[in-house]
Amino acid sequence: MSVHSVGPVLTAEQVIVELLEKAKPGDLVSFKAAMEQAREAAPHLLETDEELTETIVTVATAFGLFVAFDSRE
Repeated sequence: MSVHSVGPVLTAEQVIVELLEKAKPGDLVSFKAAMEQAREAAPHLLETDEELTETIVTVATAFGLFVAFDSRE
């Protein structure tokens, strides 16, 4: 058996922070796009969609962003 080095495992909050950190206060964030990008960037996340939604809203609010709940489009 061989052991391979892997990068750090990010938490859901860290993933969302990385996705949203370049947005400017007052920008509109697509919930649908943020969810898709988070799942794509970190397929290891165990959070449910509801937990990830809460994280997106919490981080976006902390950054002064607005969230568009566009998941049904």
